[in-house]
Amino acid sequence: MTTDGHSDTPNLTEPEPLPCLFVTGFQIQTDDAIVRLVFWADLPAMGERPAEARLQARITMLDKTFRRLVSEGRRRPTRGN
Repeated sequence: MTTDGHSDTPNLTEPEPLPCLFVTGFQIQTDDAIVRLVFWADLPAMGERPAEARLQARITMLDKTFRRLVSEGRRRPTRGN
C-alpha cells in the first residue's frame, strides 16, 4: 500500500472505528492540484419528508493521489473478488 504515489509504505493504523458508508452518487471537484470527492446517498420520500440526497463523506486529496487511485481502480477486476 502506498498513499502518496511513492514506494514508501507507512503503517496503517485505525485509532478509532471508521464507519463503512454506502453511497449512491458522487461528484468530483478539481481546483489546481487538489481534487475533492463528495459522496451522497439518495433517500426516498417517506410520509411528509421529501426525497433527498444526504451527504455521506467529503474527501480531499492531491491530484497525483487521485490519479493513482483511478489507475489502481482500472487495474482491479470488476467481477469476481
